[in-house]
Amino acid sequence: MSNKENAPEAGSQTLSRGLTALDIIGSAVSPVSVAELAQKLGIHRSMAYRLVKTLEQHGYVEKTPSGSLLLGIKLSTLARGVARTLQEAAAPVLAEIAEELEMTAFLVAYDGEAAVTLRSAEPLHAQTTVAKKPGTRHSIDLGAPGHVIRSQLFPVEYPPQSFEFSKDEVLAGIASIAVPLVVPGNQPAALAVLYLPHEVDMDHIAQVLRAAAERIVAAAG
Repeated sequence: MSNKENAPEAGSQTLSRGLTALDIIGSAVSPVSVAELAQKLGIHRSMAYRLVKTLEQHGYVEKTPSGSLLLGIKLSTLARGVARTLQEAAAPVLAEIAEELEMTAFLVAYDGEAAVTLRSAEPLHAQTTVAKKPGTRHSIDLGAPGHVIRSQLFPVEYPPQSFEFSKDEVLAGIASIAVPLVVPGNQPAALAVLYLPHEVDMDHIAQVLRAAAERIVAAAG
């Protein structure tokens, strides 16, 4: 077989590796190094460096001062293009939740494979906040919003709850509370908050989130 005939397969493999790399980086509990990425992809470190360099050049990956990898700002831009109406409806409500509860509020949706953060808002005047970057992904088997989405996808196996709580599942030392956000015509979604673990009234927080979810659904029409 000629090189020309092999080209589409090779190109497809490169794209597949790039997408897999983004999935690994985005779902990692802590930033991964190029060496760790190479190991997870099963490729030589030099190939991983070239792959990362390309993703960096296009804004899909960023490096920390220590050389660890994070998802880049370009993915946040792409994420904002997904379910735009839902995100536009959610934006002011997320800001209100963040201020009322003094917690980071965020909108998560299912993309066919994982739970993806579409939009977030942090309280303006809280002394300590937890950032949640749009575009980050994690398994639906992890975290409160993941569990909410999982229940929407598999209600028999995972019966829906009025709200879900998680701690130390996606990020060590972080707790989350989430409720369903169901908009006809959209993928399963969840409305959630993140906070540093301390004693809270979870029923009250869930009530605030459910009321907020209703407002978002009404606004999204």
